[in-house]
Amino acid sequence: MSYRKKRLIFIQTVLFLAALLLLYIFYYQDNVSKQPIVKVKTENENLEKLGESNFFEDIEYKGIDANGNRYLLKSKIASFDEKSPELVNMIGMNATFYFKDGTILEITGKTGMYNNKTNDMQFREDVKVEQAENRIFADNLDYFNLKKLIKVYGNVIGKSLDGNFYSDILNLNIDTQSVDFLMNNNEQVKINLTK
Repeated sequence: MSYRKKRLIFIQTVLFLAALLLLYIFYYQDNVSKQPIVKVKTENENLEKLGESNFFEDIEYKGIDANGNRYLLKSKIASFDEKSPELVNMIGMNATFYFKDGTILEITGKTGMYNNKTNDMQFREDVKVEQAENRIFADNLDYFNLKKLIKVYGNVIGKSLDGNFYSDILNLNIDTQSVDFLMNNNEQVKINLTK
């Protein structure tokens, strides 16, 4: 092969590699730089729901309730107002209670609030409660630490191996392990037991 052919092949190879490098820089880098913009926009939409500027992502609180039971509270996004920093607004809430008798209770909700002084919790929108084979679905759930009470209300539906129930309000006393079913307008609680 002549010197001229070798030089021509070398120049073509360099030009080809330069073209690949330019394609990589303009095409791939352009796509990478656009992706975070979409993520930031989604996070900003969630933060607009919270309406505050102090926010955190993937937050966890661990503690012990008034009965000595451990709990773990997680949130995808959390924020607080500087005027009342103990009230933490949350999106994507998930709380797990580990009771001393070995029972585990898990509560989830789309939004809610946590009071980091009293350990009270509020769950809102698509609330789900799970304990073993038992499930409760509702619009709202309030956990009152010092009162040792869980109040579930708004379209309460319960499903378990023993049967199903429908109620407006369900009060669970954590201390006595008792449950009260209540209906608005003096209606009767609907319970279907399976045999």
